[in-house]
Amino acid sequence: MRLLDDIQTRECRAFAEAWQAWRGTELVPRRATVNIEDISTLLQLVSVIEVSSPETATIRLAGTALCEAMGFGLKGLNYFDFTSPEERGPGIARTHELLAQPCGSHYILPITYMPGRTIPSEIVAFPVWPDDPAAPPQIFAVTMPLEEMRLDGPAVASNQLLLGQGFQFVDIGAGVPDPELNLAERPAATLFQ
Repeated sequence: MRLLDDIQTRECRAFAEAWQAWRGTELVPRRATVNIEDISTLLQLVSVIEVSSPETATIRLAGTALCEAMGFGLKGLNYFDFTSPEERGPGIARTHELLAQPCGSHYILPITYMPGRTIPSEIVAFPVWPDDPAAPPQIFAVTMPLEEMRLDGPAVASNQLLLGQGFQFVDIGAGVPDPELNLAERPAATLFQ
């Protein structure tokens, strides 16, 4: 299965294609090869998460559309704090596997947006290596709601996210995490072929 056949939104498709261009012949692109102009029309949907320890994944960039829709700024917060206690372990494991393997991910996440409506949102995420080997790796992601939404009030209980539905890893050339880990709900996809 090819990821591009599975992606539902043009925004997530455009991001996957840009990431592919950034990496060129490398398995994972370096931060210096990320050309923000390639995704300039998507910046309001982009998140950058820096994974610095087993328990810390700092949100370094959160698109304005996502922050406005959720009703608060996400920059500087620990991404792992948004998972419920029972889903924290699998959420952390999935995030770390994206970097350890390395691979991408694609899934649908029900997010409670303003004014309290839960809307399925498509998410595509890929790793990006730092230019300085001592710096933490990052995960770049695009989040696109699958339904039209209006931004007209504070979100209700949006400080915790569920695990994504239909989670799948995306093979970028190094394989995917062992299925025995039970972290994916669907078979892995390949980015291009």
